[in-house]
Amino acid sequence: MPRLPLVLAALTLFAGCRSGDAGPLRVDMGRRDPEPLLRFYLGAYLGPGGGDPFAAGIVAKDGDAFTVDPAALAAHLPDGAPALDADADGTLTGEELTAFAQATYGTARAFPATLDALRAETRYSEGFRLDTRGVMSVARRHVYVPEANLRSALARYRANGERIVYPAGTVFVGEHHLADAGAPDETTVMRKRADGQWDFFVYGANGRLADATHTAPRPLRSPTQCVGCHFGPRAFEPEKSFPAPAPPGPDGERAVYTDFRDEATTRFFDEHRKRSDRTLGLYATVYTARLRAARAAGTITPDDAALLDSLGMTE
Repeated sequence: MPRLPLVLAALTLFAGCRSGDAGPLRVDMGRRDPEPLLRFYLGAYLGPGGGDPFAAGIVAKDGDAFTVDPAALAAHLPDGAPALDADADGTLTGEELTAFAQATYGTARAFPATLDALRAETRYSEGFRLDTRGVMSVARRHVYVPEANLRSALARYRANGERIVYPAGTVFVGEHHLADAGAPDETTVMRKRADGQWDFFVYGANGRLADATHTAPRPLRSPTQCVGCHFGPRAFEPEKSFPAPAPPGPDGERAVYTDFRDEATTRFFDEHRKRSDRTLGLYATVYTARLRAARAAGTITPDDAALLDSLGMTE
């Protein structure tokens, strides 16, 4: 978590006094390969669809070394944006980058201001739904993804090198419910940009944009702590144990709520561990297992049978 003095410094230093006026910043994020995070964070400021910060001259690479040019970034920021190099030492650290993103990302991305606006824009509740409860929240999460986009990712699985890759514009919406009925207590969203990166944002119980989740076991800041899990290699429950039931955790039950627990399909995709498109769930796995169950029961449609055949699942 960023130190309070650093966050205050990031919020009070403005464009006219950026240390970046002295030239590009050396990147020292404490990671072996900072490029994925540099692309995610700094591409977010390059218009509605995001963009390539390398092509825009914001990031440069020389061997294993990276530099970031605040002057090139400033052209895409509103007046009064905080300094990227908060302590003015000529080096961009991971702590500085996340503090900068936490202060500017939501405004730059222009997300729908309310959950009702998102519903009207995406009609997400009409999509494929998978319910889970796990380490992120004690709430039951109703996770939706447009079925057409899920099928597109499956149809292109072979062409994409046996990777689940969703088309630009795909939206995953996770409604977090602490009670069995009523409005969600919070809602988390992943929306895929045209540059191939995912945006992360949150709505609170009042249906308005929030900086973080709030349900137990702990608040998670958006986007900076969302990125920590989605960009990392760690496996989480209940997906880690699937198709077997997951053991309960310190905060209670952990579960994927589905009747379609196909061992062969789970092995085929290895979806949670591969996270080939930064997604952590088992959406393709459960959806495909459902199609295979329909074929076994003799109720599959021709289109669904053709989708399975394209995956090489002919039995």
